[in-house]
Amino acid sequence: MKKVVSVLMIVLLLSATVFAAGTKEAKAREIVVATWAGDPFESAWKDKAKEFEKDTGIKVVIDAVPWENLREKTALEIANKTGSYDVIYVHPSWFGAFQKNGYLIPVDRYADASVLDTFVPNLLENYTVDGKVYGLPDFITTQVIAYRKDIFEEKNLTPPSSWSELLEVCKSLAGNKDYVPITFPARKGGTLSSVFNGFLISNGGWYFDSKGNVIIDSQPAIETAQMLAKLFEYTPKGLFNVHWDENARIASGGKAAMAVIATPNSAWLEDETKSLTAGKWGYIPIVSDKGNPGGLVDDYCWSVAVDSKNIQDAGKFVKFITSTESQIYFTEKSSTCGATKEYYANKELQASQPVLVAMQETLKNSKHAPSWSTWGQEQEILEVSLQQVMTGDLTAEEAMKKVKMAML
Repeated sequence: MKKVVSVLMIVLLLSATVFAAGTKEAKAREIVVATWAGDPFESAWKDKAKEFEKDTGIKVVIDAVPWENLREKTALEIANKTGSYDVIYVHPSWFGAFQKNGYLIPVDRYADASVLDTFVPNLLENYTVDGKVYGLPDFITTQVIAYRKDIFEEKNLTPPSSWSELLEVCKSLAGNKDYVPITFPARKGGTLSSVFNGFLISNGGWYFDSKGNVIIDSQPAIETAQMLAKLFEYTPKGLFNVHWDENARIASGGKAAMAVIATPNSAWLEDETKSLTAGKWGYIPIVSDKGNPGGLVDDYCWSVAVDSKNIQDAGKFVKFITSTESQIYFTEKSSTCGATKEYYANKELQASQPVLVAMQETLKNSKHAPSWSTWGQEQEILEVSLQQVMTGDLTAEEAMKKVKMAML
């Protein structure tokens, strides 16, 4: 009887060992992805995660966190070396600190040069430090000008290819009781500064020169503030309360002949179930009188966390979710845009998403959204000053000088 019990115990111990090994192996084929909560984006990511699981056998757990808590929670987990996350979604305003703190694994640990070469160079550079890439870009947003093709045809107008032509078109369209010539978001909180930055980049300006000197009071910046003030004369009433979504509603409701939009908002304009103007829009880049297209890029990147125990599996997921195929799906599902060269060369996609041609031109001369630590306070001063330029309470020179003083 004792022999039977001993043999049974040995069998049980061996079974437990095999089970534990099997459990350990199963866990090794699971990755946890930290991203922000909210549809339609979260649902789209989960759809692709299921596809990835089916193709690779690697289980993907999506930990969706409210956007306002995502940075703090992600940083806390990685700083404490919990190993909770394998893949993280990083906003450019966090990227610098995350990279400096050693939270991100260089992409060359899981992707070779042939993979990196598939991306638009300007977008990849945003996540490159000292020659090393630390994340693959996704969720690309910039600003373009949408215009009503039917109105332009009726008025025999050509889409503007410079600031001067844009003002001339606005002048030609002024006085119509059904629509204003143009709308753009001028609300504080990041919308007005994004519009300003897009125009500023097209005019060859920026906040700093190559040596780090503050140059926001330069002629390109002054001209940009003056341009927005001139456009303001042709916009709807209450513009200082208009944000990106409200701006898209004005345009989709037929209340504007042109609109400066964030590219995901083109989905609002083209939605046949909601937009009164669906199918009537054309899109062009913002082009200054110097002939330069330009825009501000706001995006995210997918990165592998430094304490991931499944680096190769996590890397496979990062490459999968930023691939052209995945990005096309996200465009169709949630109106976000991709970062690969092939994505912007896809003729079928361009036909279904006409904003992409203008967006591709814009990305040839783009800069990342400001993310330095003092930007929040400086942005407030910039936007208040721009509103005062529009109302005539400040000159453009005075406004840009105020912004410069805040940055020194």
